[in-house]
Amino acid sequence: MSQSAPEQQSKAVYETDVAEYLAEHPDFFARHPQILNQLDLRHECGDAISLIEYQVKVLREQNQSLNQRLHELLNVARHNDGTAERLHELTIELIRAEDLQSAVASLRSGLQEGFQADAVGIVLVLSAAEEERTDSIAEVVAADSSELEAVQEIFDSQKPLCGAISTAQQQVLFPTTERQLASAAVVPLVTDTRTLGLLGIGSSDPERYHAGQGTVFLRRLGTVAAVTLQRLLTNTELNE
Repeated sequence: MSQSAPEQQSKAVYETDVAEYLAEHPDFFARHPQILNQLDLRHECGDAISLIEYQVKVLREQNQSLNQRLHELLNVARHNDGTAERLHELTIELIRAEDLQSAVASLRSGLQEGFQADAVGIVLVLSAAEEERTDSIAEVVAADSSELEAVQEIFDSQKPLCGAISTAQQQVLFPTTERQLASAAVVPLVTDTRTLGLLGIGSSDPERYHAGQGTVFLRRLGTVAAVTLQRLLTNTELNE
């Protein structure tokens, strides 16, 4: 005979009360060992097992889960350590740069060799006077150029964007890359006074850059690159 809805609800409430009581009194079975013999614990295969066997099984599963989580955290830590070291090395190279040409060259080689970038794009939004001093070392567009429309939202956000990019965005960020990139990180080059442009890091791997991944290192990279390029642009102007 099936139970009515009120009976089922009452049973559920009762079971909840029992579970809460046992959680609050973990020594209950130690004080009432005779009840252990009446418990019905079923294994996945259907065989009955003792409470101790069941506890051992649960603890083993929890231990495996914790070990897996620890392994994942260690891998993340190693990856972050490696990324921090490569970023440090690239930062030193940029600090040493004495002109725009060497800075851009260091940025490109550092990302390609140290961060396995399949494509590196540098788009600078400069005035006409500043553009004359760049000597075609990077893609340069005017602040009011229609070319910026495809990446305007990223430019205005001043925040790195990771994931797939459109064909129009690739044409702006990676104009010399013929094949469609599977994923990219687009990093605004932000200084204290302006957004100097965008740094694009492209990959043929669709999983290399994806929405939701951390952008702490990308922000740091963008800041170092922006400050370096702005410094060298200013130095070039002063030396003219």
